Amino acid sequence: MPVYVIEQEMPYTELLKWVEFFKRRPPGWREDQRTYLMLRTQGVKEKAENIFPTLKMLAANKEKQQTPDKALPQGKFLELMLKAKGGDGHKL
Repeated sequence: MPVYVIEQEMPYTELLKWVEFFKRRPPGWREDQRTYLMLRTQGVKEKAENIFPTLKMLAANKEKQQTPDKALPQGKFLELMLKAKGGDGHKL
């Protein structure tokens, strides 16, 4: 779609949502992540955020997210499962 059509038809609120999306997932972050993993196998000890700006943006966004995801399971049973160590203690 040509830019002039987008400028005429896209609502401003949608544009703001796209801007926010690209702040959270900057273009090229996956390629940078793969490159960083290859660098790690070659012995690079530096953090990914210090090498790649896109990965720094992802890390900053992850720190900002403080609200729990509503799609994730919640509740007392989940807490007990996460705290369990060594199974339930029963032998078959």
